[in-house]
Amino acid sequence: MLPREKYLQKGLTNLSDMELIAILVGKGVKGRNFLDVSKSVLLQMKRVVQKKTEIDIKDIVGVEGIGLVTAMRILSGIELGRRLYEVDSGEKIFLKTSNDAYTLLRDISRRKQEHVVALFLNSRFELLARRTICIGSLDGVSVLPRDIIIPALEVNASSVVLAHNHPSGDHTPSSDDIVITKRISEGLGLVGLNLLDHIVIGEKGWERVDLS
Repeated sequence: MLPREKYLQKGLTNLSDMELIAILVGKGVKGRNFLDVSKSVLLQMKRVVQKKTEIDIKDIVGVEGIGLVTAMRILSGIELGRRLYEVDSGEKIFLKTSNDAYTLLRDISRRKQEHVVALFLNSRFELLARRTICIGSLDGVSVLPRDIIIPALEVNASSVVLAHNHPSGDHTPSSDDIVITKRISEGLGLVGLNLLDHIVIGEKGWERVDLS
């Protein structure tokens, strides 16, 4: 049974990892069918993950039968799934310390670009949602208070924990981090939201941005 047929008859959760990749790959190349190509892609991705590095598009384009467009489609599917289901364990998670936030967010330490991520909490400090606010750099153009306010209101949050990574690996807050954090805190305060914390995550640890 082909992956697409299996999907329709048995559902998404019954597909193997290779079958999921096969649906994204779509077709093979001369001398190799799409299942063989998909197996090669999956093996390559597992090798990259085992090295604890982020999967890059060049890792997949290097597989015979995978062009740039197909590689983009595969990585886009993975990234979309990660963003949509970052918090979906069904278990209640409560944040009591900055280190609790770091435990949930330390995966961004491996990102090659700066990721700004927010954790939205209710009045009991229960985690409601995690959202990637922007990817690029933490500045007045890339992230504004409204970028955090809108998703916070969507989940009825009362407080926010903000974090971003430094691709350089250094987790020391910069002077810009401090200025922007205060601006964001003031903006959230205008609509009754509390910025509890902002942590900078590096390769070997984290540090709080001073909110005082």
